[in-house]
Amino acid sequence: MAVVDRIKYDGPPDFLVMKYPKDNITMGGQLIVNESQEALFFKGGQALDLFGPGTHTLSTKNLPILQKLVNLPFGGNTPFTAEIFFINRVARLDYKWGTKTPIPIEDPKYRVLISIGCFGQFGLRVSDSRVFVTQIVGTMPAWDSNMVLEYFRGLILTKVKDSVAKYLVQNNISVAAITAYIDDLSQQVEQKLRDEFAKYGLELLRFFIHSVTIPDEELKRIQKGGFERLEMDQLSDERYQRMRSFDVMEAAASNPGAPGTLMAAGIGLGVGAQMASPMAEIAQKVTQPAVVPTGLICPQCKAKLPDGAKYCSECGAQLPSLLICTSCRTTLPASSRFCHQCGASVTSAATCPSCGAQYPAGVKFCNQCGKPLA
Repeated sequence: MAVVDRIKYDGPPDFLVMKYPKDNITMGGQLIVNESQEALFFKGGQALDLFGPGTHTLSTKNLPILQKLVNLPFGGNTPFTAEIFFINRVARLDYKWGTKTPIPIEDPKYRVLISIGCFGQFGLRVSDSRVFVTQIVGTMPAWDSNMVLEYFRGLILTKVKDSVAKYLVQNNISVAAITAYIDDLSQQVEQKLRDEFAKYGLELLRFFIHSVTIPDEELKRIQKGGFERLEMDQLSDERYQRMRSFDVMEAAASNPGAPGTLMAAGIGLGVGAQMASPMAEIAQKVTQPAVVPTGLICPQCKAKLPDGAKYCSECGAQLPSLLICTSCRTTLPASSRFCHQCGASVTSAATCPSCGAQYPAGVKFCNQCGKPLA
């Protein structure tokens, strides 16, 4: 293996960490570290001596930790093995981030769930090379800007979501108006992320939220809710509910083929409990068929006869004792206790002793002949 006497590495500008490809180093060789770079020596898996920008002649004097670990001999061009990582400490401000999938957030003003997308950029600089390499890079030979974005994407999106949701709730701001507060939100997210990046030897320079996107259909839903809220504030709750109930009834009247329109639409719009009962009665009247009174029918010739008749006016046959339902006027056998048509009780009905007409309980005079009832 060739002995290295000049160590220098110029990597691509988007690389934060580059591992020197050779590990056979010569004591007395020159280590050249460019401006805004640092070089970190590793031996046996441990991070040892760190060199800043400049030209360094490797010796036991400037490799004290390595010397203590492996007991390097003094003087001469003694070869030894070590891994060298070059760390790029240039500040970059063009790290772009964005949501791959929409973030669901409840609108605190209209109480609806809205899916938003957030996009922006931030700047980073390696502030502690030893911490960054040991905590993030590990044994990987290189670490570029794309790997930084992938590593911290989850952290960024979590802080953005929490900050946006908390800011909207605390200030009672609708999601539709969030673009007016992007600068404040950017500063809040930056403060929360700064300490998180510092744990890994990185300095967060600036953090920006460039845009917040809302799907068109969800934005229209918010705008509609805003118009209704404004209308309610201007008319008061009672007048607004009355107006909306009239709109529902008008819509139902224009669609007579939908029996449940009144009830369903009324409750769905939140008209109120006081409107639900009248609408239920209206809907029930619309859906139930009308009951046609039947009157008396002669069992012999099937002729229709007036209520209270004892003999048939067509064939002269004597009619059996019958009852008339006081609710739906259906002819019933005398032994009936309930009407088979409407289910009403008929046990309370009685017959006038003078004319034989049927009358309900509680009356004092017959409604057919006018004579007093016992």
